[in-house]
Amino acid sequence: MTAVIGGGAAGIAAAKALIEAGLPVLGIERATSLGGLWRLDPGTASYEGLRLNTSKPRTEFSDFPMPAEWPDYPTRAQMLEYLRSYAEHFGVGGSFRFATTLESARRTGDGWELALTGPDGPYTETVEHLVVANGHNHQPRHPEPPYPGTFGGTESHAHDYVTPAELAGKRVLVVGTGNSAMDIAAELVGHASTVLLSARRGVWVLPKRLLGRPSDQLNGALAALLPWRVRQVVSQAVLRIADRKPAGPRLASPRRGVLQDHPTLSDSVPGLIARGEILARQGITRLDGSRVHFADGQADEVDHIVWCTGYRAVTPFLDTDTVPDPASLLLYRHVFPIGDDSISYVGLMQSTGSALPVVEAQGRLVAAVRTGTHRLPGPESARRIASAELDAARERWGQRRPHMRIDVDQYLRVVNRELRPSPARALAGRRILVTGAAGTFGRAMSARFTAQGARVVGLDIARPDGSDIPIIACDITSQESVDAAVAEAAALLGGIDLLINNAGRGGPAPAELAPGDEVEAQLRLNLLGAWRVTAAVLPHLVRARGQVVFIASRMAVLPLPLAAAYGVSKRALAAYADALRLEVGTHVGVTTVYPSMVRSPIHDSTKQAGLSLDAVSRPEPVEGVVDAIVRAVTARRAPRDVATTRRGRVEMMVGRHAPALADRLVRRTVAARMAAGDFAGAPLAAGMVRRHRSRSEP
Repeated sequence: MTAVIGGGAAGIAAAKALIEAGLPVLGIERATSLGGLWRLDPGTASYEGLRLNTSKPRTEFSDFPMPAEWPDYPTRAQMLEYLRSYAEHFGVGGSFRFATTLESARRTGDGWELALTGPDGPYTETVEHLVVANGHNHQPRHPEPPYPGTFGGTESHAHDYVTPAELAGKRVLVVGTGNSAMDIAAELVGHASTVLLSARRGVWVLPKRLLGRPSDQLNGALAALLPWRVRQVVSQAVLRIADRKPAGPRLASPRRGVLQDHPTLSDSVPGLIARGEILARQGITRLDGSRVHFADGQADEVDHIVWCTGYRAVTPFLDTDTVPDPASLLLYRHVFPIGDDSISYVGLMQSTGSALPVVEAQGRLVAAVRTGTHRLPGPESARRIASAELDAARERWGQRRPHMRIDVDQYLRVVNRELRPSPARALAGRRILVTGAAGTFGRAMSARFTAQGARVVGLDIARPDGSDIPIIACDITSQESVDAAVAEAAALLGGIDLLINNAGRGGPAPAELAPGDEVEAQLRLNLLGAWRVTAAVLPHLVRARGQVVFIASRMAVLPLPLAAAYGVSKRALAAYADALRLEVGTHVGVTTVYPSMVRSPIHDSTKQAGLSLDAVSRPEPVEGVVDAIVRAVTARRAPRDVATTRRGRVEMMVGRHAPALADRLVRRTVAARMAAGDFAGAPLAAGMVRRHRSRSEP
């Protein structure tokens, strides 16, 4: 049993990862519901006007997008709704005991003995592993040492602030430069008689939108390409050009670069200071009754001080021998104590961006270690890696909580790379739906997927006997049949991570003849059938951040005569994949695979019509095609287009970039076959043979 302490974002993410890994979880939350600091009650640091300071795409969990209609920076209430919806969707709440306080956690030979107090009184539990996810915004931190003198007015910490109405008519001094200080100062304008903002040091106040987009997305885009020092130069140049500060008073200029401190976002505070609605002050030097003196010699009459001076990281249920100071722990990947596999930490960090992607990654890391699918380095190596990260943090951020500092983009790259499974395990646990599962490709793919640990369900026109995987009878040219079959498949699998659109139909269909039943049948199956199944599966893929693979054909880019319906349908399928990628590519990988000819029953009708193109299109083994598909679905990023052989890559390049040359090569090859009499007995090729003869006769 693994105990997860805390029901905020970190605890929810950790519990979800452990549950998905099949591990028993005991969640402990002292409140009566999930939500952590986004709940509005006396035990949290939340306030009515609280909003996200990171944008939706940079905040949401990878497998649970926020509603499209929400604003770029959701409100406190929306964030609470999002976390609870996430927990409900993944069945997290059932593992938590609410209104339960962990009084102490004591090591035993088998793990941890937990002293708990619940609604029915005190009791104990024993668990193997402890996940500390209690957050670090509980215990307010005040200036140390206290400022000289005595303050004669009232004072409070941001932790106790709820609405500006409680300070109406007062002369209020807000102390701090973080997001809470900016939010509270801006909210007090129009309620308090005077609002002062004391900043001991300069700070970067970034706009929430820059160049027409949420400002954190600029750094996120650059993070994939540039080291942080270069990003900092680029970001500051963009800020100088695009973020024109209003004329008038302003806060002191920062001494360090924009990426060397926790980001502070506000669209309103710079303008309020410039207009004199917020009075900017330097750091406090002393308190003298109702007067507060500042470093530049100014002094103001103040009725109330709001200390926005941060929080202490605490773990009150652990003794000081175990954790002297949580903010100074040396942790491998900010999660694991060196040489101690009985405890881990999720959310004990200060990120340059949103915490949610970080705690999601940390939860996955804990689950992988607990299940044995990921091995941590030995203590010596772990200490060396953690110490190097700490040295880099000190160089970038100085001595302000360096043990907790994380560059969100860099951290996620490192953890995702560390969690990337080996090729032999890359498909383990994947939930895969394969169309055309009873055919040549379908059987071969399904066998490979299941051999590598995936769970596979197939769709086909009929359910064959003796299949190694469940196959649901489905006519993919019927939307009603597709909807029912996809619902049944999703229920069997518990969701769908990967869709392989493999079902297809071939057959002779010369382009010069009016389209008949064969043409319509191929278009309905090869194009519209794949479209119907994809549309039905897409909600599952979006939730899972999954992938869809279309099995097209080399004929989509290198067309051949006498099989126009097949080539047209596969080219249209590739075009559909391209359009789909533009619409859903932010959440779903879209890949098109282009095999050449594989010997299978799909070609029987063409041979029977005397139109075999064996000598035009070189056959390739089905195993090679399956290899290419497996590489595509286990790649770090879903590839766009995949040729299955080296020759195929050359043919696709020629077909796309030198189509006239490709036409000449195909014509020459087909002409040689007609000259040899290969199509002499094929009525559907009679027109092409006649034209060839008339051209070659003197």
